[in-house]
This record gives sequence, C-alpha cells and structure tokens, in this order.
Amino acid sequence: MKTLAIDSSHDSCSAACLDGEKVVFEIVEQMQYGQAERLIPMTCEVLKNACFDFKELDLIAVTTGPGSFTGVRVGLSAACGMALASGCKMVGVSVFEALAFKIFRNDTLSKRMCLVLETRRDDFYVQCFQGKEALEAPSAMTAEEIKKFARDYMFAGNAVERLSQEIGKINICPVCMPTASDVGLISLLKKTQQGYPAPLYLHQPDVTVCRK
Repeated sequence: MKTLAIDSSHDSCSAACLDGEKVVFEIVEQMQYGQAERLIPMTCEVLKNACFDFKELDLIAVTTGPGSFTGVRVGLSAACGMALASGCKMVGVSVFEALAFKIFRNDTLSKRMCLVLETRRDDFYVQCFQGKEALEAPSAMTAEEIKKFARDYMFAGNAVERLSQEIGKINICPVCMPTASDVGLISLLKKTQQGYPAPLYLHQPDVTVCRK
C-alpha cells in the first residue's frame, strides 16, 4: 500500500510517503502562513525522494481540521486534485484523531486525555479521549468551560500553554503536533471514502462581506 499523506491544517506544512507502515520519506516545515505556495512543491519533493510514481499511489490521506481555515482548505483542495488526477482513493483524518493516534499508538493504557487546539480566538478546539476512543464530538469551548472538568484529564495539543495560563496548573502530556507521517499511519486503519473528505470546521471563517 503506497500512501501519500499531507497536512497543512496548523502552524506547519508537511508531506510524507509511506509504503505500508514504513515512512519512506517526509518533509516537515514550520510555517504559520504560506502553505498554499509550499504544499505542492513539497509534495513533489517527497514523491521524488521516495521514488514513488504518482500513478503508483494507492491512497491519499489528508487532515480535515480543525485548524487554520485557509490551511485546511489548501490541504483538502490539493489532496482532492491529486486524487482526481491519479484515480486513487482518499481518507480524511481529523487533527484530533491524528494527535490521539500519536499519543496512544504505543501506549496500552486507556488514559483520559483532553486534546486542545489553537483557534487564534478566545476559545479552544476541544475533544476528549479515553485511550484511542473519542468520548464526544469535537467542539469549541471557553477556558471556563474546560476548567470544570480539567482535573479529570491530562492535556495535549498546541494550545495547552495558553490554557494553563488562563485556568492555572493542568496535567500536560508533552507531545508534538502530528505531521503527515502520523496522518498516513492512521489512515491505514480507516475506511476509504466515497467522494471527497469534508472539512471539519468548528467556527465560521473570519471574513467580512463587502457591502456597496
């Protein structure tokens, strides 16, 4: 199973080629902006270095969010275009799923984990897990709402530092945000989709309608 995985949903841009569960080649670059210009050239570099022919791909995996509105759209648009051109199947993976997979992949304990992601607003994207199993649907929550159950969970994600500043000490699991290789690995456990993956938006985009 030859998989191409891409992620541009948060403050990085990454692409990876996998042969089964083996990560053949991956590029990860930290960036808050510029994913639209970098993702396709990065994908071409990864395919070249992995010696993968575009037509040999069996699967394309992509993050669906939540995260940067533009970053999510860039990743999904690129993945859908490549799937259409190559005729291969697609799998959409939420950032929460990829992060939970990264935390619990080699952990047999069913810890209660609250994943908190940056919204660049006053609130947080949140989803709680018991081991690899989600306990609830993802949502946007305020710090005060999270504080009510904070003592029952460990926390991970790119917004844990801001959360701890707002509600006080919390139990933090030190783990980096998932990259394309994590997305590719978890995609092997998911069913391929009919059609294209839908973006996971928990907020409306910050846009202003021009009225003249």
